[in-house]
Amino acid sequence: MLQKSVPFKSIYMKIDAVEIEKIQVPSLPVGYSYRFYQEGDQENWAKLETLVDEFATIEAARERFESEFLPSGDRYQALAQKFSIAENILDQRQVFIEAPNGEVVATATAWLANKFGEYQPILHWVSVHPDYQGLQLGKSVVAKVMSLFPKYEPQKDVMLHTQTWSYPAIVLYHKLGFYLCKTETLRPNDNDFDNGLADVLKTVIKEPVFSKLIAEAR
Repeated sequence: MLQKSVPFKSIYMKIDAVEIEKIQVPSLPVGYSYRFYQEGDQENWAKLETLVDEFATIEAARERFESEFLPSGDRYQALAQKFSIAENILDQRQVFIEAPNGEVVATATAWLANKFGEYQPILHWVSVHPDYQGLQLGKSVVAKVMSLFPKYEPQKDVMLHTQTWSYPAIVLYHKLGFYLCKTETLRPNDNDFDNGLADVLKTVIKEPVFSKLIAEAR
């Protein structure tokens, strides 16, 4: 869940294409399984994102999903028109983890963004059900999604956007090979690296990880 007691700072991270190739997809706990998007998964996605406090209501989360991921959505159409992407790529790029009881408990997406007119692959909307934390499912679903980029975005670096409220995820991304971006961004004036970010992260990320994270920023 988001740690909203931490001061909010906007963060961008990036991983070089050569580092993506090194990421290994771990085996899941017994009875858990990876799968791709299926029709109707917008409800599972909306539930997960609401449980981790990304949205105040399932209805708001559902609206965002439909806008961003379905061919009829405004955000999807804008990307499709700009970059001539296939009409529906979600079932190749959105990963879920199912628990033994069939419940969807984690998700992440290998998506894309309009980076000031340029095509930019992104790791997008990572979440894990709060009741299933501690099983390494976040690492697993991210690694699974990252394994898709060499196939669909060969030799391209990947970015992600996150925030200090998700500081445990920042540590996870860094372990996988992502580094903090000092100035790079996907939206104007949306990178807080030089706006007190280090001061906030220092209070929640332990040494030596904190110092390594800052030292490796580019």
